[in-house]
Amino acid sequence: MNTFIDEGIAHIARVMRPALHGDLGGSYLPSAYWRQRLYQILDTTHLTNAQLRAVDSLLLELDEFDLCTKSPSSRHAQVELAS
Repeated sequence: MNTFIDEGIAHIARVMRPALHGDLGGSYLPSAYWRQRLYQILDTTHLTNAQLRAVDSLLLELDEFDLCTKSPSSRHAQVELAS
């Protein structure tokens, strides 16, 4: 087991949420940044099942954040495109 990878995943899990929600000025690190960091981890060879599940969970959280922060008109357009 690679503890460096575990530490990286744990760090992202701790820091990602506050960075996305930011302060009154908005997020200070966008979801694209966190997605890139997680993809870099996925590119690492020999991830354990637990590591893969943790990264997947964080990616799903980013998907949900992106969906919730888009304007209502763009969400409506996405639904129409999917239909």
